[in-house]
Amino acid sequence: MTDFSTITACGECCVACPKKLDGRCPSCIEADGHVPEWAESGRCKVHACTRNHHVQFCGMCAEFPCAELPSLISWNPDIVEQMTALRNEYRRIVEIVGDNYYGKWDKTRTACRGIILRDNRLLLSYETRTGQWMLPGGGLETGEDERECCIREVAEETGFLIRPTECVLEIDEYYEDFKWVNRYFFGEVTDETAIHLTEREKEVGMEPRWLPLDEIIRIFSEHASYADSNEMRRGMYLREYTALSKLCGGVSSGKQVILLNGPSSSGKSTLAKELQKLIREQTSEDYQMVSIDDFMKTDPMETIYEEDVYAVSGDLCQHALEILGAGSGVIIDHVITSERIFRQLKEMLYAYPLRTVHVTCPTEVLIEREKARGDRCSGSAEASAEYLYPRDGYDLTVDTGTESPRANALSLLKNVL
Repeated sequence: MTDFSTITACGECCVACPKKLDGRCPSCIEADGHVPEWAESGRCKVHACTRNHHVQFCGMCAEFPCAELPSLISWNPDIVEQMTALRNEYRRIVEIVGDNYYGKWDKTRTACRGIILRDNRLLLSYETRTGQWMLPGGGLETGEDERECCIREVAEETGFLIRPTECVLEIDEYYEDFKWVNRYFFGEVTDETAIHLTEREKEVGMEPRWLPLDEIIRIFSEHASYADSNEMRRGMYLREYTALSKLCGGVSSGKQVILLNGPSSSGKSTLAKELQKLIREQTSEDYQMVSIDDFMKTDPMETIYEEDVYAVSGDLCQHALEILGAGSGVIIDHVITSERIFRQLKEMLYAYPLRTVHVTCPTEVLIEREKARGDRCSGSAEASAEYLYPRDGYDLTVDTGTESPRANALSLLKNVL
């Protein structure tokens, strides 16, 4: 699977480039397109173009493939095919072809829709007068960024401000001579604002509702029952059912993820075992532990860098998803030292409630524990404490230097679960 965090604007990957490895070039991503090869122009023109269009690489642009592409990437005659393949890998695309499709389309409309989950409940727009459900979202305006469109539409319909991810799914519908492009974004609520409905939305009594995810998937799954009575609702429910099945079909209601994030040697593993035991004693629930240490090949003489952790953190998340899909909750023991590792974890585990716990202790305790365990490079505990991400915003903070594992586990059980 492609690591898209390393993909440049022109679809290349700088990681193994000899010029980057020997220090001659800082790479497009790190240098924001300002590299020695483009000294005459000052910045790679492809890189500048993608940033102007608010996309990571050329294939993601709404205008791709544009007339300027051959001249911008003249060194690669297969760029359109390669960019198309890269785009399709990055953004899953599903096609729904209606029985009334003419076989070709000459009209198109693009909409951006939000999938906002909170405690395994999905935010929806509900028409009280028609009884119709839908994922909030609407049409992309001329010159508007896709994510900004998603933010605006969700806010106008529901009154919730969200922070969307990159597009995670595109569903292209073909009816008559129309192509309807629907782009889906996961989002988390950041604030609330005033609702601004259109006249039509006011007439049907649109209002925001939170519904259990499995219930709304069941409602949308009945799309075929509207085939003879309401073709528009049939098509809409089929589209939303397809989206949620593709993205959220494996959710097990009620199960959640507990993230223990803290520096190396802060006592996370001991706390995780105590919490697992306590949950079984008091709730009979099964929570399995997943530790970043299980995915790292560590050498006490080598320093562990952020890049090393990022390289295997996706495997950790995938293993957690397998456990959740089998019906168990998950306790993750992690050392997150960058925004991209944290974002990856949140986006991969988006469909499950996530509870974050900051595990900390005094620096002198970290140092002594690191010396005692003898399997970490000296200074790694202090370094990971310095660069820990995020710094705040946790559901709970526990200090393993002042409280026992049992006391901290009891606090977790009371305040997080």
